[in-house]
Amino acid sequence: MEINKFYNEDCLLTMKNMKEGFIDLILTSPPYNMTKRKGGYADKQPRYDTYNDWMTEEQYIDWSVNLFNEFDRVLKTNKVVLYNFSYSVENPILPYLLVCAINNQTNFTLGDTIIWKKPNSVPHPASYNRLNRTIEFVFVFCRKTELKTYEMHKKIKSVGKNGQNYYEIVDNFFIAKNNSETTNLNKATYSIEFCDFLLSHYGTKDYLVYDPFMGTGTTAISCLKNNMLFVGSEISEKQVNHSEKRIDLIK
Repeated sequence: MEINKFYNEDCLLTMKNMKEGFIDLILTSPPYNMTKRKGGYADKQPRYDTYNDWMTEEQYIDWSVNLFNEFDRVLKTNKVVLYNFSYSVENPILPYLLVCAINNQTNFTLGDTIIWKKPNSVPHPASYNRLNRTIEFVFVFCRKTELKTYEMHKKIKSVGKNGQNYYEIVDNFFIAKNNSETTNLNKATYSIEFCDFLLSHYGTKDYLVYDPFMGTGTTAISCLKNNMLFVGSEISEKQVNHSEKRIDLIK
C-alpha cells in the first residue's frame, strides 16, 4: 500500500488491503447521519457531492460497528481513534447511541471526550428551544484492554521523589476554526488548526495517520505540516482531485 496517497474508494476496501497493525493513529470525521427529517439535505442542500448521509438509525449503528471492527484490525497496539462527531437537532441522541454501540459490540471503548469549540454556529438555529450548537465532540476510542495504556504524548513537567511523573495540563476543551477553506464539494469540514491540536497530543513524528473519510484533504495537510505520514480514503472522485491539488501546493 502506498503512503501519502488518497484512495478513491470506500474505506472498508482500503482497510481490507492493509496488513494487521498498519496504522499508528486514526483521525477522522465521519458522516453524521444528519438528514433524518423528510426531504432533508438529499433534495435541498447536499452536504457531500456523492453521498446523501441518510440511513436509518439502525443501519447507521450497524455500519459504524463494522467500521470499528476493521479499525481494530489495522490499528497498532495502544493507539487510538480520534472520532469527530456532532448531531442534528432532529436526532440529538445519536452520538450517545453510537458510543454505547461501539462499547457494547466492538473491542473499543471510550477513553476520553474532547470538546471542540467553534467560533460560530452553522447553521443558525431556527428553533425557539434549542441552543446554538457551537461545540462538537471528539471521541477518543481505545481498545478496552488498553484503557490504561493507550498513548498520549504529554510532556513530563516534573518527577517526584518516589519517581512519579507529573505531566503538563492539557484540557479536554479547545478552540479551532470551523474549516480552512470552503467548497461546494463538502459543506462539513474541519480545519487544519483542529487537526494540529489533536496530532500534537496523540501523534508524533513519522506516525502513519489514516483518515477513512478524507473529504477535501485537511487531515493530510496537517500530517505533512507536522512531519507525519497519511493514508486517506474518499468515495468522491471530485474531492480526491481537490485534495491532491491542495497537497501539490504544500509540496
